[in-house]
Amino acid sequence: MIDRAIKLWFFSALVWLVIGPAIGAFQSLQFIAPDWMNFLSAIALPYSKLRIVHTNTVILGWIVMTFISAALFMVPRLCNTPLRFPQLAYAAGWIWNAALVLDLVLIWAAIPDSFWLSIQAGEYAEAPLLVDVMIVAAVVCVIASLHLTVFARERPHLYVSVWYLLGGLYTTAITYLVGNFLVLAFSGEGYQVIEAWWLHNAVGMIITPLGLGTAYYIVPLAAQQPLYSHRLSIVGFWTLMAFYPGTGLHHFLQMPVPIWINEFAVISSVLLGIPVLAVVTNFLATPRGNWSRAFDSYPLRFAALGTLYYLATCLQGPFQATAAVNWYVHFTEWVQAHAHLALAGAFTCYGMAAGYYMFPRITGRQLYSRGLASVTFWCMVIFFPIFYIGFTWSGVATGASINLMGNTIYQTINITWIPRLSRTITGTVVVVGFIAYVWLLLRSLRVGAPYESGMNEVPEMGIETPFEEARA
Repeated sequence: MIDRAIKLWFFSALVWLVIGPAIGAFQSLQFIAPDWMNFLSAIALPYSKLRIVHTNTVILGWIVMTFISAALFMVPRLCNTPLRFPQLAYAAGWIWNAALVLDLVLIWAAIPDSFWLSIQAGEYAEAPLLVDVMIVAAVVCVIASLHLTVFARERPHLYVSVWYLLGGLYTTAITYLVGNFLVLAFSGEGYQVIEAWWLHNAVGMIITPLGLGTAYYIVPLAAQQPLYSHRLSIVGFWTLMAFYPGTGLHHFLQMPVPIWINEFAVISSVLLGIPVLAVVTNFLATPRGNWSRAFDSYPLRFAALGTLYYLATCLQGPFQATAAVNWYVHFTEWVQAHAHLALAGAFTCYGMAAGYYMFPRITGRQLYSRGLASVTFWCMVIFFPIFYIGFTWSGVATGASINLMGNTIYQTINITWIPRLSRTITGTVVVVGFIAYVWLLLRSLRVGAPYESGMNEVPEMGIETPFEEARA
């Protein structure tokens, strides 16, 4: 049952990886061929619905599901204890998938004036309340299974991945409840404040801790070296939890709210440099002296690439959060470029690193083609940055056109046509890379050679911690 639970979450995530990004690439045609997309609106495929499907399937389907599968795989190994009540985790996987399918059906149906079945107004929170209840129930089941495993652990010390993965699941439940349920108790400006908090923390308090916890497990094992500093990793965890919740309002600096709220959001955004520095230092210093492993290890390649994208994301975030910049880029595609750098770049790379590491260990099959794995990697190395640059270019051009030149939206569309075309073309190539990744794993189930692990399955903490002394 343990293996079935992990496989259910893992392979379900692959399905959503194909669906979500493909819809995103398809809907980007709206910006370069609006007349054709208007025809699609007439057959019940409007841009507004496609965008909700795109964001919900990418975030809740691909990213969160793959990191929960990683948590179910990693936490028991770090605790040296079998997963407790795997039936809960297995049932949660089916509940989660059912919630996503129901979400897509209700989005398409657009049932009006129904408390439980209508689409909600909040961005990233459009799922009807019935879907939200199912998502929270699934998270609670996973938390119960993993936390009971931690309580029953045989190892006295908790490696940092346990902190991030279990803490990330708790913040997932709390953040989701606030952004999808508590927000309903507010209206007007209060609603917008809670919505801003949820909008940013859907990434910061759900995806970030789960993704970093996954990478903390993979990097030392793939590099075949102890973690550079366990103490630094714990500092990174607690500063992330301390500073990230206050950053949400930096998206709404122009909103009429008390100035101290905006100042708090900007300061929190800048202070996020502390956990980011801790993470990047650990991930890039751990393989020191053994970077040649990256030629043989796809998990290490993708984890390293994800770390570079994570660093770029976290440099851009505080920069655009300052009032001097925010007024210029707000309501432009600069913001969407930033979101894609985090989700389609950094955390998708971490998810793929987890996939390449976990797949042979949960299926007993090796990858059947290293060449196909390289195709996916080089798509992320070459075409994803061009995709991101096209997005950013469009945002900068829009800001200049509207805020500096005073152009109308119609004049602005003509200015941004080329970067948007570039975004669609390169984004499509990136999606092909995602499909190649999924095909590689699914094909390997049938033709991959048998796999037998000959390496340590538990990462070692940094040598400055008592964990090494206890082992000795």
